[in-house]
Amino acid sequence: MSYRLYWRRNDGVSGHVWLSAGDLDALTTEMGVQGMPWPGDRLPGPGADAVVEADEVEDAIAAARETPVTLADGQLWIDWLVFLEGAAQNGGLLIRG
Repeated sequence: MSYRLYWRRNDGVSGHVWLSAGDLDALTTEMGVQGMPWPGDRLPGPGADAVVEADEVEDAIAAARETPVTLADGQLWIDWLVFLEGAAQNGGLLIRG
């Protein structure tokens, strides 16, 4: 299973990522360790969508640290934080399973 995540307002060129279930699980675990509120229980099943509102993304970013605690891939973490900052500025996230 993989997930497609989009900024709710995107231009079709930027503002999207594709993550494997393993990568999203690793990022979600890291967010939990850092105390970042994240609606992980809202991940959609195959063929379904979920929305994370911009204020929810902002709350998560506010608790984030730049250096990961459990995630071995530091660049993935930085890329994720940059993506979340863009989502906060562009209406939140649309997650497709």
